[in-house]
Amino acid sequence: MKSANRSIQSETAGHPAEKLLRTSVGEALERLQAPQPISDEAIHDARKALKKARADLRLLQDGMSKPTYQAENAGLRDAGRFLSPLRDARSLIKAFDSLHARYIDELQGVELAPLQKILHGNLAKARRHLHPQGKSADLGNCIRQLEDSLDLAKQGDFSSINSSTIGPGLRRIYRKGRKAYAEAKTVPTTEALHEWRKQVKYLLNAMDGLHSAKKDRKRGTMVKILKRADRLADYLGDDHEFAMLAQETARGAYVAIDGDVIKKLDALIEPRRVKLQKRAFRLGKKLYDEKPRRFTKQTGVGVRSTSG
Repeated sequence: MKSANRSIQSETAGHPAEKLLRTSVGEALERLQAPQPISDEAIHDARKALKKARADLRLLQDGMSKPTYQAENAGLRDAGRFLSPLRDARSLIKAFDSLHARYIDELQGVELAPLQKILHGNLAKARRHLHPQGKSADLGNCIRQLEDSLDLAKQGDFSSINSSTIGPGLRRIYRKGRKAYAEAKTVPTTEALHEWRKQVKYLLNAMDGLHSAKKDRKRGTMVKILKRADRLADYLGDDHEFAMLAQETARGAYVAIDGDVIKKLDALIEPRRVKLQKRAFRLGKKLYDEKPRRFTKQTGVGVRSTSG
């Protein structure tokens, strides 16, 4: 991986977000082109790299044409969707295991084996879809999509981008997260909370890349923001996994499971989600308490711009 990253970086101009974008796409490709059978960890790492790439792309948005941005964003988004079934299956098992560990006394004597069998069966099915000889050929399609995205990122629209785009790009990311926070606080639906989490992850990934390249006194401020965004993303991520577990077990595919088992799990999931959401909103108030321009100024990323 290190040699591939060096080759990507050596072809890159001086713009830090552009370098991060191309490196992240390259990392995702290398994870997915690992020797078969590809591991869950490799796919997880590829998804993380894709999230970083999409955040970096948003930092660059003001420096490229709208069609170029839309094409690259769609390519990275679609590549990630090929990997989503495995992520979803693993998330459901993680949520179940977390619930079981936290409420082990309450779940004593509850027949959970049939539910566990279905959840693990779903994971095995998702893995088969990412096998290169699998019927859906999802892995091959994902790799081709990433290769196209990397080719696009090497074109002139990217290499000519000026570093002054970073400030407006970060403000846009922060502004959207601030809006998503306000909407989720007003009407905390599962969809609104999930959208807020996505925006928090964009901010986290964008700030993470910028922090690694920063060497001035603003670095301490960025570390504080990163810690808050990381914890907030965890709270919202755990909440979403529990919400998805409740929705999943309500589907017809689980009709063979004792209804009392599902009711017991739902009764444990709801108060857990309430606690996670309370923590998320408390932390969200701290993270999104600033106006976008002041936020970027505090990080030392703000540049002269007419955007608000």
